[in-house]
Amino acid sequence: MPAEPGSNGRPGRADVQHSSAIGPDGTIYIHNFSSSMFALTDPGRGNSLTLKWRFDAPGMAALHATPAVAHDGSVLQTFAAGFGQPDTGGALYAIRAPSTGTTASEAWKVDLGPGQGTSSPTVGPDGSIYVVSGAGRLFAVSREGAVKWTAQTGPILRISPALASDGTVYVPSYDGKLYAVAPPSTGEQGSVRWTFDFGQHLGPTAFPSESARSGAGGQAGVGSSASPTIGPDGTLYVGANNSNFYAITPDGQLRWLFEAEREVAGIWSSAALGADGLTVYFGANRGGIYALDTATGKERWRFNIYGSVYNSPALDADGVLYTGSSVGHVFAVDSVSGQPVFDYDAGQEVWSDPSLRPDGSLVMADRKGRVLLFAGQ
Repeated sequence: MPAEPGSNGRPGRADVQHSSAIGPDGTIYIHNFSSSMFALTDPGRGNSLTLKWRFDAPGMAALHATPAVAHDGSVLQTFAAGFGQPDTGGALYAIRAPSTGTTASEAWKVDLGPGQGTSSPTVGPDGSIYVVSGAGRLFAVSREGAVKWTAQTGPILRISPALASDGTVYVPSYDGKLYAVAPPSTGEQGSVRWTFDFGQHLGPTAFPSESARSGAGGQAGVGSSASPTIGPDGTLYVGANNSNFYAITPDGQLRWLFEAEREVAGIWSSAALGADGLTVYFGANRGGIYALDTATGKERWRFNIYGSVYNSPALDADGVLYTGSSVGHVFAVDSVSGQPVFDYDAGQEVWSDPSLRPDGSLVMADRKGRVLLFAGQ
């Protein structure tokens, strides 16, 4: 993908540090680190994807946020304004595909207020959209772009809120807590049902370096920059910046914790849950991919990767698990045995989450802005 000019005359970045969203027809929606969103299709021949449309938000940057596809087919994306400036804010855009040509347009926009907007939107069963500002305000937005209600949680980085079947919304924060938010029965103000303090459940192994404990990107070892995965019984599975992986009950109690290898920024990876609900998989900043027993938190296997895993692994219908890595390789792993299926050398760091298309093909992107399409296994 091209690097577009950034705000304030700064160079843009083709860098991709997030996942793509996949439409029902297999269209790939992905943006660069700057202000441009692309809709791409597979022409079925040759070695290049075809541009369907693009959308530009001048003066904005999409950063780590992953798009989502709304029920009406529009594409939802958060952008940060004034990136790197003290008055940084954010906005949620609904992007409408063009009827002709290749230039998409804004269907509606919601101002998210202050804070660097890197949250990825979550779409509920009724079409409602949930997104969090950089300052930690959770917004519930109607499919038409009207704010239904809000609630204050803690400041966030690169997460998407998780929506439970009872309407509870879970938001991990780098203030050290996981927030469970209840929607209002009346009015426009949600309420915090409970918080889980990661710092009160550390395990016996210390964080690696006191001198490294600063910064909001996970370097402090405080809170979480990973989105929770909700099991069929309501259990929350979430990694934290302290390198622990947690199973938390729906009422906010610790079920178990697993200590991954200690490293600064810990676990950014959101978990994939096996189809039978018996195994949970995640990547870590050190140690590669871990497979844990969901009942006990015991390690089933580990697939060692020399570098870090910043993306969230994806599991296909055949039980193959896919992940990128900071060492520039894309790995496919058998989810039962932990044995490798393939190892592709992308030649560049791969931070993006794997995305599976309806035909079983796999989409990833590297930090040089290349979008990679792999045939299904």
